[in-house]
Amino acid sequence: MKHTEAPDPQVEVRDQQQFDDAVNRKGKVVLEWLAGAGIFAAVLMSAIALVQSGQHSESASASATPVLKQPAATANAAATAPAAVAYTTITPLSKKGPEGKMHDAFSNTDFTVKVGQPLKIVVDNTDEGNHSLTSPVANVNVVVTPGKHTYTVVFSKAGKFQWYCVIPCDDDTKGWAMQHSGYMSGYFTVTS
Repeated sequence: MKHTEAPDPQVEVRDQQQFDDAVNRKGKVVLEWLAGAGIFAAVLMSAIALVQSGQHSESASASATPVLKQPAATANAAATAPAAVAYTTITPLSKKGPEGKMHDAFSNTDFTVKVGQPLKIVVDNTDEGNHSLTSPVANVNVVVTPGKHTYTVVFSKAGKFQWYCVIPCDDDTKGWAMQHSGYMSGYFTVTS
């Protein structure tokens, strides 16, 4: 029979603390990595949804003015109505919110048009990144790239449709502006 000494309680406490510290460090790194992977997956799924929405931007002229594709029936009806034109500018950290923080914002967030009438939205995106005008109920999904571009949408039914930017922005305030009308959200009002 072999004789062993009883472990020193201070050594056990120290060893346990070192083990716990190592688990906390590695666990934190793993959790941070998983959070980053989750954010990346969410952005990737949003991008895929934008692409698969059936409304892709394409070049409409030599000046590379993006135009939103429309279903054939809607596009034919729209050909007889003169286009409505709306102007807006996207400026980062340009509008103060009720909590006193500055937020990204569109200068004009409410657009009015008639059913079947093309709505040309001239957007000057002064930000470095993409934004969007997305209204799932109205079947609108426009990706707004940096610079000044014209996007055309046509609505097939009347109603008041909320739109919002689905591309993560307004990071300092956890996307507050994306959820509030007059900032990175607004309405399409479509009349008969």
